[in-house]
Amino acid sequence: FTIAGNPIDTYSIVVPAELPDNTEENREVYGMNAYYAAEELCRYVRIATGVELPIVKGTWTTEHAIVFHVEEETGELGIEGYVYEVTDGQLNIYGTRRGNMYAVYDILEDYLGYRFYNSDATMIYKNRRVDLPEGAYAKEIPLVSYRQVGQSFGNTYEYYFPRKMNGSNSNHSYYYGTTTGPHFINAHSFQYQWQMYSGPTAPEGTERPLSYRYENGDTSRGDLVWNPCFTDDEIYEQLFEGLVLIARMVTEEWKSQVIRPETSYLSFSPNDTDGTTDIMCKCADCSTIYATDGVMGAIVHMANRAAVDIQEYYPGMKIMCGIYDHHLPNNIYPDENLAVYYWGNGCNNHFLGSGDCGENVNLLGRSNTLDEACLKAWGDVCAQTGAELWFWYYPVTYHYYLVGCPNILNIYHDMKFLVEECHVTGIYHEGGGRTYNFETLKAYLSSRMIADPDMTEEEFLDLLQEYLYMYYGDGYEELYQYILMQNEAGDRVGCFINNYDRPRQMYDFAYIDEHYEEMRALLVTALEKANTDAQRERIETLITCCDFLGLSCVHHRYYKNGTEETKALYMERYDAMYNYIKDHDMDIFSDQSDTAIYKLPGSISYTEDPMFQFYGAERNGISRYP
Repeated sequence: FTIAGNPIDTYSIVVPAELPDNTEENREVYGMNAYYAAEELCRYVRIATGVELPIVKGTWTTEHAIVFHVEEETGELGIEGYVYEVTDGQLNIYGTRRGNMYAVYDILEDYLGYRFYNSDATMIYKNRRVDLPEGAYAKEIPLVSYRQVGQSFGNTYEYYFPRKMNGSNSNHSYYYGTTTGPHFINAHSFQYQWQMYSGPTAPEGTERPLSYRYENGDTSRGDLVWNPCFTDDEIYEQLFEGLVLIARMVTEEWKSQVIRPETSYLSFSPNDTDGTTDIMCKCADCSTIYATDGVMGAIVHMANRAAVDIQEYYPGMKIMCGIYDHHLPNNIYPDENLAVYYWGNGCNNHFLGSGDCGENVNLLGRSNTLDEACLKAWGDVCAQTGAELWFWYYPVTYHYYLVGCPNILNIYHDMKFLVEECHVTGIYHEGGGRTYNFETLKAYLSSRMIADPDMTEEEFLDLLQEYLYMYYGDGYEELYQYILMQNEAGDRVGCFINNYDRPRQMYDFAYIDEHYEEMRALLVTALEKANTDAQRERIETLITCCDFLGLSCVHHRYYKNGTEETKALYMERYDAMYNYIKDHDMDIFSDQSDTAIYKLPGSISYTEDPMFQFYGAERNGISRYP
């Protein structure tokens, strides 16, 4: 590794002289991320080259230097930006809260060949020689200020940070660059604020009186049951008091959170509804607002009050307000200290901005047609008032874990539309699906797009295939073709929503019936090319899931109306699939409780296809066969 042609062992890493010593008690000092960035650079250079670079403060005695500079957040780099450049053989890195760290990770990936691609693995390509040349220059200021992916990000320091995620309910010091986003609650909050407000005063001498009050408060006003009156001053004051007390609890008693201007948010959001239960207030004043500005007008009206009032307690704090009803109010606009959190889209098959939904709808009567217009309208209004627009993204495979939602390619187009056409400045990728199919791939691609929404589609597809190579091995090209075929099978069924629809609504069974053998052969070839036991097990799991869906689609041909040969093949694969699921203790459904509706059947039944045997009868009007 050379810089401007100079051997790396002629360099020192230099942090600013004005920083205090790198001790635990100093980690809440602004600029300490320069130390962490220096340590990360030192660590990964040592792994790649065997050279241990000295880290010094202020001055250096080596021939050349890599110098970190801590910039002010009020400058052009903002809160997380960076610049690096090589001049006269010296590498200068300029960054703010997290900028120095992000610059290091980009250098490690762009020049040394590192790939921080999964929560349990980091890869370095076997480059023999690489030079960071004289005159090299890079500048980055994130377009999306709140970035969080909820799948496979358990490894904070070797995956979450390198992938430039900053959203977390956990708190990180200035040494780690801090975090951005909601404290304590990242979604429906009124239930928790009521719980805090309604809690009893703690007995004298209680060690943590706010925690006592919260833990003993009324929990009956939860999701699907209650939302407050949005126009009642007394109820507002009660919920706002609960909001402030929760902030005090997590900062003063728990000491798990630190409130920081510009990047700290508190949720002041309505409780959840599944769409079948109307829990909105029906009083005359709320109804008057609904008539002119819709439900969202009433909710934003209430959130705006909190966004103004919270400044008295925490100057620079912002309020986050989640919305399920997506219509824009006519007269009530979000305050500059408000982040409007747009929850979900209407269709998980067609990508946002494509217009492909048209007049079609899924089983819940939803599509992207309305959301595309609403998102643009919210984005325009937020841009005018100074508010932020965030988006809660739902690409994950819900509930029916054996059949992955075929929406991997949507990620690129969805992110482009959100950032470029809707001015979205915060994105959360909801995770939680099992990793049997491609959930970790989705998380990785989302993290790359959220951090760099300017990338081209070609770059996105290159990242997709590179991930397949790193995670599954040399059969990555076959796996890429498999994903394309899954996507084609999904595209043929029209609109669906993945947290409600079942697999038969997400895949064209006629397509799977016709192409099952071809798709399975791609996975078998990929298995043969795998290099490690971990790669082989991942592909074996893919084959098991492929067989579950495939055998469900070909049951009528292979077994019900098949020949002796096809029946034998069907039974052989069914046995292998069933036993693999059982031996590997795979979850087949999101509910794993003792009273769960769907569990692995106690025995094999060839007379029923596996979809029916595992998940029961379809909804009315849905055919079990192609």
